[in-house]
Amino acid sequence: MKRVLLYSITLLMMVVFIPGCAELKENFQGSTSTPSVKPSPRYFDFNDVLVPGGLNKDTKESYITNAHGRLVLSGRLESGSLAQFFITSMYSDGWTALNQYEYQGSIKLFFKKSERIASILITENPLGTRVEIWVIPQGKI
Repeated sequence: MKRVLLYSITLLMMVVFIPGCAELKENFQGSTSTPSVKPSPRYFDFNDVLVPGGLNKDTKESYITNAHGRLVLSGRLESGSLAQFFITSMYSDGWTALNQYEYQGSIKLFFKKSERIASILITENPLGTRVEIWVIPQGKI
């Protein structure tokens, strides 16, 4: 009985301490994994609407003509930080924020620039984040 108890305690100690030893070894030797490189923000079809690097264009759902239209993007970004990115970058590109609201997990942003209006709809779900950017001439509303 004492022998079984001794083996059980030894086995338990190995299970608890061996993963910790491997982690310590990695910390002392340095991690062999390469640091993750974040994609840089870029402009797609609108030359004054900056898009974060973690989003990819959905060409089947996007329609742009004469620098106006609908740009649909998808990725795996958090909606709150994505909204803050657009607010900051749109201001830097000369847009004026008109309004913003949140409803049932979606964030809607509105901007104005000279003769154009832009709206950005950010929808986050368990499978990813979808961004829909509309840029239209102001006279078309």
